[in-house]
Amino acid sequence: MKKTIILLASVVFTAALAFTACNKTKMYSNRLDGGDWKVTELSVDGKNEAELPKWNIGECDVYNETCTGNWKNDHDHTAKFIWQFREKGKKFEISNQSKVEDVTAGLIGDMFFHAEELADQCVNFSGVYNVLEHKKKMMKFESTSTIGFPGQKVIISIEKQ
Repeated sequence: MKKTIILLASVVFTAALAFTACNKTKMYSNRLDGGDWKVTELSVDGKNEAELPKWNIGECDVYNETCTGNWKNDHDHTAKFIWQFREKGKKFEISNQSKVEDVTAGLIGDMFFHAEELADQCVNFSGVYNVLEHKKKMMKFESTSTIGFPGQKVIISIEKQ
């Protein structure tokens, strides 16, 4: 009887542990999706970008669809990206989905410059990040393997709006 109870307890514990581990990715994703986030830090080797974007994240079922977001600036320009948490929420990936030509189409002068800068920013900061902090209304990511800054320390910090 005692062996049966110990066996049953270990099976329940193992199942609970597996369930929790699988759901960490979903839990982290649920905190991010469906809202506006202000980027409070976007830095390369400690130097913050002059223009900080905002992210608009669409609602997403991480197991059934690709999660999308909009990388926006104060001039109403938008670049699209996809995102995902991986490795039980320890990794976060951003992947640009916009062509610079699409973001800048039909624009001239300063508007073209701001749109091009936004599109380049979304491309350059695409990559796989380590999750440093993950709170309900604040997250912080670090990478040395972004498209635009390989080998350099990149930090992204975001706050829920």
